[in-house]
Amino acid sequence: MQQLTIDFAHRLARSVDPATSKKAAARVKDFSSTFCAKIYEELKKRDGTFEELAARTGLRPDQVWRRLPDLQKMGLAIPTNQERAGQSGRAQRVWAVR
Repeated sequence: MQQLTIDFAHRLARSVDPATSKKAAARVKDFSSTFCAKIYEELKKRDGTFEELAARTGLRPDQVWRRLPDLQKMGLAIPTNQERAGQSGRAQRVWAVR
């Protein structure tokens, strides 16, 4: 599996934050890369909305929704011109690999 990395330009913890916050901030990149990799691998199989991808990867919908733009910025995924209704009945963009 291809190793995905995301450039975090902003600092995730301040010097005055407690040690637990600093530890959590240090792990964000690892989690994000793992989530992006799962989403990307699933998109290679077939397209999907963020809710569909969440169900297929075992991630929460918000975890997928937040990372789709990251995958787009990396040139790995694009929103298609299609939409499908989500659980709420509202239209959701369908994403695919680039």
